[in-house]
Amino acid sequence: MKKYIACVVAIALLMGAAVSCKKNNAPTSYNTDKTTLNSVIDSLTAVYGSTMDGTKPGDYAVGARAALDSVIKLATQVAGSTAYTQLEINNALNNLRAAGVTFSGQLIQQVSSANLMGYWLFNGNPADSSGNGNDGILQSGLIGASAAAATDGGTLPVLVADRFGRPNMAYYFNNAATVKIPYNSQLNPQTFTILLWLKRDGTNANNYLFSLDRWNGYKFQLQGGNLPFLTVNTSTGDHDQDDGGIAVDSAGVWRQVAVSYTAGTEKFYIQGKLVATETVTGTPLTVSSSLNLSIGNEMPKENYNLIDPTNANYFYGASFFMGAIDDVRFYNIVLTDAQILSIYTDESSL
Repeated sequence: MKKYIACVVAIALLMGAAVSCKKNNAPTSYNTDKTTLNSVIDSLTAVYGSTMDGTKPGDYAVGARAALDSVIKLATQVAGSTAYTQLEINNALNNLRAAGVTFSGQLIQQVSSANLMGYWLFNGNPADSSGNGNDGILQSGLIGASAAAATDGGTLPVLVADRFGRPNMAYYFNNAATVKIPYNSQLNPQTFTILLWLKRDGTNANNYLFSLDRWNGYKFQLQGGNLPFLTVNTSTGDHDQDDGGIAVDSAGVWRQVAVSYTAGTEKFYIQGKLVATETVTGTPLTVSSSLNLSIGNEMPKENYNLIDPTNANYFYGASFFMGAIDDVRFYNIVLTDAQILSIYTDESSL
């Protein structure tokens, strides 16, 4: 970023110099006004001096201050010289202002918990830390390729070390192990954001992470290419959409993934960065029955139908996550890009 912003400023200044060298009937004028440029330099220099890099709310992302400082120094060189035209001074001013906007977007925010409907830290248990009482229940799930072959996997989520190596601070899922969340309308809004950390084992076309009545409501998963994948049910039908080609790389490595949804738009994030924005038509629908939500599986085992293929909850084969999951957040609003980056940055260090 530092090199990028510096290059932008340098190119802008060179462009200004090139314009000033064109042949014309009027001589180049160096009778310039630097009042605004000096004012913005002073303002951003004060901002730079009063901030610090870090990883917690109130800090700025590591590297943000260095990038701003490089642009301030270039602008200061322009302001202190008599060799630049007004066009070049204006270019420096515009780039300095742009650097200030970029810097402001690097502030790590304290994201309000007012719209946090569920927050499962998995610190030794599946309790909800949001204050809404959406506590999880550990249970086994159904395995098998069809309803006829369905059987109980007999496996519960197992406590394992989290991304910082702390024991019993995350859950490992396999063999249809599930964290069941009893139905609550708080978890069935028409606008939402889901964030979680995962460490996948291998590749599975049906790596379900967070699901409320699967395609009858919504589901967040990794698909066969390990791309984050969201299904939502709207007034125009089911909409399956992945992030367009950015995969969760490296099995056995912790990664944060996030997705947000509101009428018309889905946004996907990996490691706090926006990787895709997709268009979805229709008005979001709420589930028609009070099915329980599941983490690590498509659906709690008691909610499946094993008899009637026309039933909306018929068991078509096991769809469960294989790997570890931690720090699951569910908001009933769409978080901004800056808020998602802030949560990722904050949760990346102790």
